[in-house]
Amino acid sequence: MRKFIFKMTLFLSPFLIALGLELFVLPIDFFTFRLHEAVVVRKFRNLLPGKFYPNMALTKEEEGDLGHHTQYALKRKALWITDSYGYRKKDSGRLKYEVVIIGQSETFGAGLTQNEMLSEVLEDQLKIGVYPFAPAGVNTFLKEKRFILHPPDLVIVSSVERAILDLPPPKIRQEGKEGLFAKARNTGRKIKDYRWIQSFGVFLDRLNKMTMVRYFRASLKRRFSDQDKVRNGVDSKFGTILFLEGAKANQDVPALKLKQAIHTIKAYDDLFTSRGIRFIFLPIPNKETFFYESLGTPKPVFIKQLVTRLKQVGVETVDTQQAFEKAFQEDSILLYQRDDSHWNREGVRIAADLLIKRIDERRLTSLLRTGEREKSTRAF
Repeated sequence: MRKFIFKMTLFLSPFLIALGLELFVLPIDFFTFRLHEAVVVRKFRNLLPGKFYPNMALTKEEEGDLGHHTQYALKRKALWITDSYGYRKKDSGRLKYEVVIIGQSETFGAGLTQNEMLSEVLEDQLKIGVYPFAPAGVNTFLKEKRFILHPPDLVIVSSVERAILDLPPPKIRQEGKEGLFAKARNTGRKIKDYRWIQSFGVFLDRLNKMTMVRYFRASLKRRFSDQDKVRNGVDSKFGTILFLEGAKANQDVPALKLKQAIHTIKAYDDLFTSRGIRFIFLPIPNKETFFYESLGTPKPVFIKQLVTRLKQVGVETVDTQQAFEKAFQEDSILLYQRDDSHWNREGVRIAADLLIKRIDERRLTSLLRTGEREKSTRAF
């Protein structure tokens, strides 16, 4: 038996040493091509407060999610800072944020450095607190204790075009009917606040990820495949542009699905308005929308139809597609990263300008009605 244990120890020792190097010696992002993969919570969400490892501050030269490890990869330096809640935001000590943006990877700034995120750009220009609650949905927001205790003045729900049809309807939590489940959830929240619990959760999650194993497996796969072959790529005046879905992204949306999407977004608006919170919906066009000719498809009209219908039912929104088309066609501004499925800092800038203009329109109306000019920075 002793000989067997000794042989097994010798056999496993290289793997244990490698695992020890990954967890205790090498940087957390050593085996990833971008910081998102290094800090995202994969498994142990019951031990961690948010969607990313809390209290992190990392820098890295990243590559795009579509072109990484190919000749089309474009390196760019990125800074990632997460707060004690496990979201991509530097701790500020604020109890309340005037604006909360709910969304997915576009909201937490995949492919962007920290100060290029939509929330950071808005916060810098509006001079108020803006929080990127992402990746998350409206129903997650409704259960977040800090937003229940200190609700924002404005909620922006952001969604990339391809995900709008999958937005879930809001689930209204009925007070006083959750009993033991509510108490258990509150206890769980308190447990997650302990730093040693968070550190243990990060350790277990990293252990479960097996990032080194995945890295070497992917490296072997790339070695024996055609690295220059990238799906859904087209040549343009900006260089080679890579796409997530290609021509498929520009297919027409059935009228029934459009109606369902409008119904869901209107339900968001009704919910937040009933709670005294202003609501704005921010649609983000697919990257493929602006290269429809290169992809050989008709010009997509889903965002245009959606914005028109939302305005008709009284939902505040912004026409990002029209603004993006103007910048792309008239000013030759590339609004998306060439080797990544997400927007770039120019796309963020234009969206931020649209939102600020929309916010300021309401502020101006409020000032004209009340004459309270001293409240101009809070009149949402």
